[in-house]
Amino acid sequence: MSADNLVPLIVALLAFLSAGGIVIFFGQRIAENLLVQRRLMTRPGAAVEGAPEGVGQFGALISARIDEKRFGIEGAYRSKLRHDLMRAGYFSENAIRYYIAARLALIICLPIFTLIVVTIIGGDNFYLQIGAVVASAVVGVFGVDAYLSRRQRILQEHHRILFPDLLDMLVVCVDAGLSLGAALARIAPEIGHRSKTLGMNLRLLGSETRAGRSMPDALSSFAERLNLDEVRGFSVLLRQSFELGTDVGDALRVFGDEMRGKRLLRAEEKANKLPVKMVIPMGLCIFPVILMVIMVPVLIRLLGIFHTY
Repeated sequence: MSADNLVPLIVALLAFLSAGGIVIFFGQRIAENLLVQRRLMTRPGAAVEGAPEGVGQFGALISARIDEKRFGIEGAYRSKLRHDLMRAGYFSENAIRYYIAARLALIICLPIFTLIVVTIIGGDNFYLQIGAVVASAVVGVFGVDAYLSRRQRILQEHHRILFPDLLDMLVVCVDAGLSLGAALARIAPEIGHRSKTLGMNLRLLGSETRAGRSMPDALSSFAERLNLDEVRGFSVLLRQSFELGTDVGDALRVFGDEMRGKRLLRAEEKANKLPVKMVIPMGLCIFPVILMVIMVPVLIRLLGIFHTY
């Protein structure tokens, strides 16, 4: 077998290995996130039944092969990255290592895959291949960060919609005689059914208070993880209630009414934006069809008249 025949075989093998590695990586990452959620939902010291067997092995492999300090991730940058990953819904202790592995996989695999596709479609055009590889490398460098930013925006909007319901549940629990910590622990499973990330943040809030952290400080961390102005206002409100000794139930009731009003205003704002957003699809898709329906019969009749004369 000549060297020219070996090149496509090697390229195909690299493509297969790259695709397989990406699939295995993301599959194991999802499995580890499920394991973390199960651990937080169980009692301390309780065994987690039905956990995926490969999760521990893959986490150990990531921990052994990827060193955060080797890639310059330490100090304030590490804290910021960890915070961003938690805002995006990734709470695993190896989340930073998975982040590094994902970036490396994209930077290596995406240019190889792009080169294969461009070679098959465009032939041996050297400049086209170089341009495609450089563009795919840029996408690989910034792709993971762009995905995290988009996921943060989506989760932020979802949490903003659910936050008034969380306040209503808190009001009911506090009026029933539960303390604020017990009320938060009681509503965490209910909120978790509607939003896993928000439920996870509530469980982390309960874990912080059980570990000895004060409720105002734990609420401040909760607000920073969610990155919502409404939650920051909620944290300040409860801090003032604790310091001044006012009724928490009345404060939560008034604040909940205000949050429901804001949610209704946001919904009305989106509804008012719909006519403006519909102009472009109507102009591109509907108006040309209407013009064709109106003008085509007229043009056919005019062509018939000109052909007669």
